[in-house]
Amino acid sequence: MDHSFDNYSAADFLLSDDFVSHQLEPTPETALLWDEWLASNPPNLAEWNNAVYLLDSIRLGLARYAQQVISEEAIDALLTRIRQTNRQRSVQVRAVYRFRWLAAAVVLLASGLFVYWWLGKSASESYYASRVADLRSEYTERVNHSPFQQTIVLPDSSVVQLAPGSRITFKPSFEAALREVYLSGEAVFKVTRDVRRPFLVYANEVVTRVLGTQFTVRAFDAEAKVLVNVSSGQVSVSKDGPLPGKAKEQSGSGLLLLPNQQAVFSRQSEEFSKSIVAEPQVIGADGQAPSFEYDGVPVSSVIEDLERAYGISILFSKEQLKNCELSASLKTETFEEKLRVICTTVNADYQKLDGQVVIHGGECR
Repeated sequence: MDHSFDNYSAADFLLSDDFVSHQLEPTPETALLWDEWLASNPPNLAEWNNAVYLLDSIRLGLARYAQQVISEEAIDALLTRIRQTNRQRSVQVRAVYRFRWLAAAVVLLASGLFVYWWLGKSASESYYASRVADLRSEYTERVNHSPFQQTIVLPDSSVVQLAPGSRITFKPSFEAALREVYLSGEAVFKVTRDVRRPFLVYANEVVTRVLGTQFTVRAFDAEAKVLVNVSSGQVSVSKDGPLPGKAKEQSGSGLLLLPNQQAVFSRQSEEFSKSIVAEPQVIGADGQAPSFEYDGVPVSSVIEDLERAYGISILFSKEQLKNCELSASLKTETFEEKLRVICTTVNADYQKLDGQVVIHGGECR
């Protein structure tokens, strides 16, 4: 691998044909080359990681994240290439599925028993079963029949806490470019970080993609919504494509989730909504978290403490609050209670919108 990549920034990677080709259409040859480069511990690994997320953001319809790094013209060129790749793949997929459909039709006509068995299946199994039907010969399935949460260690040392009544399917070894898991039910994932092999969870119509983080997915097939809740790191969520197990076939727009944010996908309207989790938690180590003890401290500094501690963006008018100070102990209060104290102090109110907080008004003399 050419070590000139050691000096690349995220923008350089996004403008590199080698990088983009591998991300859109990886092959065993390109995977070997990039694995070799990544194994050399390049000094700009963070730039590579950022480029991967930015390209994912563009693919998910979140181009604004990339506008701070590359030009709109470059983003348009990437979008054009992504669409061309998707169209080519779509043609291939239709051809394969046309053949499979004909073969399936022959089988169905030959055996009414199969139809009876399929129609008799529980509705809660339909999505999950259709996604793993072609995979069971090479995948391992674990089902939690107990009334307690079950711990499962995946081949890459990632840990899954599988809820009662849930099941998960995965390869007995993660040797490919992608670590893929299929979920029916609810599970908490603590993913081992590996920038070379993204981790994907397919749950109902939603695909969650990460490199290494902790998050929860709730996707019982009998329920009308899918929930993805992020505890640390960041994940992208998007609507699943027409084929199982193909990350490159994700379709439509999606969301980028940060800690203490969650996405809810409506299976009826096929739309995502993003919000703050019900009980945000401090995401930094205890030694790095603010004390939340204030004596005549500018309110703007208090708000900045909340942003750093919880990873939640808080929008407010610095001009309106420039003369406001806070004297209070917020050490034991929840995130919501801290916001209420601040807003009461400055005569303002707040609104939680699209995964962030907006403080309206405020006046101090």
